[in-house]
Amino acid sequence: MTPPPSDAPKPDGPPRPPAAATARALEKQARRARVYDAEVWPIFAQKFGALLLGALDARPGARVVEVGCATGGVTLELARRFDAAARIIAVDDAPFVTHARAKLEPAARAGRVTFEIGPATPLGLPDASADVVVSNLEAAACPEPARAVHEIARVLAPGGQAVITVPLRGSWAEFLDIYRDVLLENGTPEGVSALDHYVASMPDGAAAAAWLEAAGLADVEVTVARWEILFKSAREFFFAPLVELGPLSHWKRIGGRGEDMQDVFFFTKEAIDTYFKGTAFPVTIVGAAVRGRKPASTPR
Repeated sequence: MTPPPSDAPKPDGPPRPPAAATARALEKQARRARVYDAEVWPIFAQKFGALLLGALDARPGARVVEVGCATGGVTLELARRFDAAARIIAVDDAPFVTHARAKLEPAARAGRVTFEIGPATPLGLPDASADVVVSNLEAAACPEPARAVHEIARVLAPGGQAVITVPLRGSWAEFLDIYRDVLLENGTPEGVSALDHYVASMPDGAAAAAWLEAAGLADVEVTVARWEILFKSAREFFFAPLVELGPLSHWKRIGGRGEDMQDVFFFTKEAIDTYFKGTAFPVTIVGAAVRGRKPASTPR
């Protein structure tokens, strides 16, 4: 085959994936949004959303931004709570936005709710463009939550209010205690150390409040709630979408690799089913709503 001349036009950018692969990836993302809406929202995110809404002041005619709208559960409540003059911008990844837009179609059609596709950091919104900014779990889930909160504060106008929700240390405690016992007996010192570091890295209320204070927000308040999620067995726990789509991958990395990880999780499963034989496996969630206000004027 004769090679093309050196001045032949070259395709722009990296090679594009085949159309079939792109379609499969999009369907996988859409399926994840559907699973989130059906399985994660009712037992987890909705509880945090209620905390967020309880800490929120519904100001007349407010410009509202929701960072991480997921499938639109909180967005729907925002549209109900704020008056007809308010305008809501909901931000998230494309599959979630598609799902949320369908749920909010009447409000979107009326121009009260618009959707933006994009990340939490950086937010593709102008400085001081919102009176209220909320984030149900999204800011807290970012690799650098403090940076995400700085973005929220940047978008907030002077006098505006921010509310975020965050899972606190103490969440998943029943599993983590059993997991540590198994690692002590069947794991490695490195695994035990990694688990201890993981638990210590989970924020408490003071740490979450510090994210807002470091971003320049004032009058910071923390509201904490605790609840239990019941699982029929260890198998149901490990295969629950809430766990599979959430912390499971991190927990597996703590347990090691390959057969070592599989052994640790086998013994953990056996321990859960032994300790909670004949009864449900209760797992505690500790959640917080953290709110703050952007000062009306910057002190000199």
